[in-house]
Amino acid sequence: MHHAVSQWVEHYGVLGVGLAAFIEGELGVIAGGAMAHLGRLNPLHVILAAWLGAVLSAQLFFTIGRSQRETRWVHKVTDKRAFALALKWLDRHPTLFCLGYRFIYGMRVVGPVAISLSHLPTRTFLLFNLCTAIVWAGIGTGLGWWFGPELAHLVTRWFTWQRFGIASAAALTLFVGLIAWRARRAARAAGMGGAIETIS
Repeated sequence: MHHAVSQWVEHYGVLGVGLAAFIEGELGVIAGGAMAHLGRLNPLHVILAAWLGAVLSAQLFFTIGRSQRETRWVHKVTDKRAFALALKWLDRHPTLFCLGYRFIYGMRVVGPVAISLSHLPTRTFLLFNLCTAIVWAGIGTGLGWWFGPELAHLVTRWFTWQRFGIASAAALTLFVGLIAWRARRAARAAGMGGAIETIS
């Protein structure tokens, strides 16, 4: 899959970046940033193409989840393990999840569908989508730009889904740890508040 993504960007330029962002995710944006580093693409155009592809992709998944929730495709998404985890995070930290799902491995499709089944208004999701997509596009393009062709070579030659999964699992563990730490801190604060009221 990653070879096809590289070919899209190589042959179609910023259109390939947008297509890759819509269909696959990060790899095409990184490759676009690397080509911008080499002077073959305009970095601003890469960011805009990645942003547009990511926005359209997430909005499409959200729309399908909200309007076609009884279809087979939606049921296939909701049957995934990641979906139960997404619902758990969404229930505990709705705003944080809406802002961060795009940066969590395995949530590119599951995240918008899970949010679509909640009570979050469509306009609010669109706002979150527009804002987080531009940050995501900028980060991906920046990675490709700063690491240049070496990173593009790494992506096309060294990349495997197993290695990416390990790195993503580490990031996911860190994210879950942060949420747990915040929950414990909130519980302690609530406990202290109750103790103060009792003393009073």
